[in-house]
Amino acid sequence: MKHLIAAAAAATVLIASPAISADLYDPVAPVAPEVYGPTVFSWAGPYVGAQIGYGWGETRGKIKGSRRGIDTDGVIGGLYGGYNAQLTPNFVLGGEADISWSDISGDRSIGGRKYEARTDWQGTIRARAGAAFDRILVYGTGGVAFAGNNMKKQARGSEGQTHVGWTLGAGVEGAITENIVARGEYLYAGYGKQDYNKINAKGVDLNTSVVRAGVAYKF
Repeated sequence: MKHLIAAAAAATVLIASPAISADLYDPVAPVAPEVYGPTVFSWAGPYVGAQIGYGWGETRGKIKGSRRGIDTDGVIGGLYGGYNAQLTPNFVLGGEADISWSDISGDRSIGGRKYEARTDWQGTIRARAGAAFDRILVYGTGGVAFAGNNMKKQARGSEGQTHVGWTLGAGVEGAITENIVARGEYLYAGYGKQDYNKINAKGVDLNTSVVRAGVAYKF
């Protein structure tokens, strides 16, 4: 009887062994590689840059008893910096400040004397809001504008004043690399009135339009 049970057990092992061996050597299906989508450029973070452009406008005030204007134009260039927050993949909100040297100037003969106007520098503090399309950002901007203006009257000397006003504009930026961003921008600025008593020019205001290009480093 014992020999019969042993023989039955041995037969069971022999029958099961091929099935177990087959299970052990069944091929394992390969794991599919993970697929990653394209990386979307991030506009978030601080940046600093330099810019150069061309500006034109008018300096107008009460001279010789009536309001007269002096057309101005010239080169402008300087520095800018700001910070962007990317609130959604397509909406960017930020703030920016800039300061520029200016050669926007002109002259006019009024009442037999030559009057000159020259904007020596300009600066702005602005908010920006834009739509991002991966590496392209289209934006609008607006805020406070400052300008240092100088007026000169033939044989009467000159006087300088600081004007404070407002500015509005728009632009487009393109990311060349992860850190280098180029832009083109237009700004219109209207400045508050100032009196130039030394040359007897009252209620003088000025406005400028500026087109400029810039390159910034984004941190």
